[in-house]
Amino acid sequence: MNIDLLIKGNAIFDCIGNEPFAGFVAIAGNKIAKTGKGEAPAEFAGVKTIDAGERLVMPGFHDSHTHMTSAGFFMSCKNLEKAASADEAARMIYEFSKTVPSDEFIIGGGWYHLYWKNPVEPSKADLDKYIPDRPVFLMQASGHCCWLNSKALEVCNITKETVEPEAGKIIRDANGEPAGLLYDGAMNLATAKAFKLNKGRIKEYVTSYMQRANSLGLTSVTDVMPDFTGDIGYIPAYAQIEKEGAFTMRVHAAPSLFDDLDEVLEWQKKYTSEKLTVTHVKQFMDGVTSNHTALLLENYLNEPRDKGIVTCPLEKIKKTIAEAHKRGLSVRLHAIGDRTVRYALDYIEEAIKQHGKKNVRHSIEHCELCSDEDIPRFGRLGVIPSVQPEHVAMVASYDANPYPALLGEERTNKAFPFRKYLDAAGVLAFGTDHPVIDNNPLPGIYRAKTRLFNDHKPEGGWAPSEKLDLATALKMYTWGSAYNCFRENELGTLKAGNFADIVILDRNLFAVTDDEIKDAKADYTIFDGKSVYER
Repeated sequence: MNIDLLIKGNAIFDCIGNEPFAGFVAIAGNKIAKTGKGEAPAEFAGVKTIDAGERLVMPGFHDSHTHMTSAGFFMSCKNLEKAASADEAARMIYEFSKTVPSDEFIIGGGWYHLYWKNPVEPSKADLDKYIPDRPVFLMQASGHCCWLNSKALEVCNITKETVEPEAGKIIRDANGEPAGLLYDGAMNLATAKAFKLNKGRIKEYVTSYMQRANSLGLTSVTDVMPDFTGDIGYIPAYAQIEKEGAFTMRVHAAPSLFDDLDEVLEWQKKYTSEKLTVTHVKQFMDGVTSNHTALLLENYLNEPRDKGIVTCPLEKIKKTIAEAHKRGLSVRLHAIGDRTVRYALDYIEEAIKQHGKKNVRHSIEHCELCSDEDIPRFGRLGVIPSVQPEHVAMVASYDANPYPALLGEERTNKAFPFRKYLDAAGVLAFGTDHPVIDNNPLPGIYRAKTRLFNDHKPEGGWAPSEKLDLATALKMYTWGSAYNCFRENELGTLKAGNFADIVILDRNLFAVTDDEIKDAKADYTIFDGKSVYER
C-alpha cells in the first residue's frame, strides 16, 4: 500500500463512533486508505507523518449554510461588529470612507443594534452627521436589513412616495419620510445601486473566503447563493476558478429556486466534479425574528397586530417547489417563523402528493420556531432541518436576548429545538449563515452542547432539553451536512475510500471544559490529501 501521509494520535474521532480512539489515519493521494486503532502497521514506517499527540483528529467541517461570494465580498468592506453604538459605527465608517474612491458607495456590515449598549435602531441622521455627501450602505449582521444615509436614499431614489414592496419594509419617520432602514425585500431598492460587483472579482472573493475558512478547519461548504444583496455568486465562474486549481474546499452550490430550472439542471450535469457540484436550489420565505419579519402563527408579543411578513409570493413558491421536486431538484427554504415552517412543510408535502417521492433531500433553513404538531413532519416527509447553532446566542448576554420580549416565555422556551428536530428527522445539517455569523464552527459546537450565552446564562442553558452531546454536534457539522448533499459516502467520516479532508484541532474537545471548546483552533487543515492550512 503506497501511503503519502500518515496521521497518528491518541484522539482520532471518525464521526462514526461516539468516542475518540488512539490510532491512525493513512492517506494515499486524495483518499483515506486506512484507519485503525492502536499502532500503525509496520509497513507504514518511514512515511511522512503528523503526530497529533493528544490533539483531536476528525473530518473537516462542512458549513451547510454559507453565502460564499457575498461573505468574501464583505471581507473587503468595513466590519462594524465591534461598534457599541450607532455613533461609534458611524465614526468607524467615516474613517473607512477615506479609503474608498469618491465615486463609489461606502459599504460596511456586521452592525446590529442588539449588540449595542442602548439597543435602539439607528437612522439616516446618525450617518449624515459624519457623511452627508456620499452614499453609505451598511448591512445589518442579520443580513435582513440595511442602514442608509440620506445621500444613499437620494441616489437610490427612495422617497416619501416610494411604494413599499410586498416582501419588505421601509422604516419611516413621523412624517412618512424614509428613516434610513430597509428590511428584507426592500433592500433591493438599494442593492442595485450599491453593489456594482464585477464578476471578474468573484475569484478574489471566493479565494479570500476559502483561505479564511481553511484556517478554521472547514473543508466543505454549501453555498446558498441567493441573499438580499442579489445573487453575486456565479456557477460558471466557480467552475473556472476550480479549473485554475484555486479551490481549497468542496463547494455544493445552491442557486435560486426562481432561476430557470432547466438551466440549473444543465449546470447540475455540466458542473459535477469532486470539488464543485450543484446540489440544491434555495429561496427565502420570510425574514428574521428580531426585525419582526419572521412570519408567526401568533402575533409578536410586543406588536400585538404584527405576525411578520412573507418575502416571496406564496403561490409562486408553492408552484416552483413542486416544479423543482418534479425535476428531482432538492430545495432549501429559508423559513424562520413557525407559520413559514408550516408553509414550507405544506408545500413540500403537496409536491410529494403531486409527483411522488423523488431522490431528493429537501431542507428547511434556520427553522428557529416550529409548532409541536409540525416537528414530526420533518421525519415523515424526509425534510432535513438545517440549523445554525450560533444563532442561539447572537447577542453576548442572555439579558440582552430579544426573544422573551418578542415572543413571550412559552415560545421562547421552544425556540431552536435541535434535539426535537434530530429525534424527528434523524439528522441535522449544521452551519453558520456566514457572513451573518462568523464561519468558525467551534462556537457553534459549544452552543449546541451548552445552549449558554457568553455570560454563562441562563443557568443550565436555554431550553436545556434541546442540548446535544459533543459527539452528536460534531457529527452534524460533518456527516450531517454531507448527508444533506448526498455525499455521506464520500465526506464527513474518517473511513477508507472517503476523501482525505481532515482537521487536526489544537486540543481534544472530549477532554476539556465546555468553555475551552469554543476557543479551540485548527492546527492543520488537510484537503484532498494535502495541507491547505498550518497554524
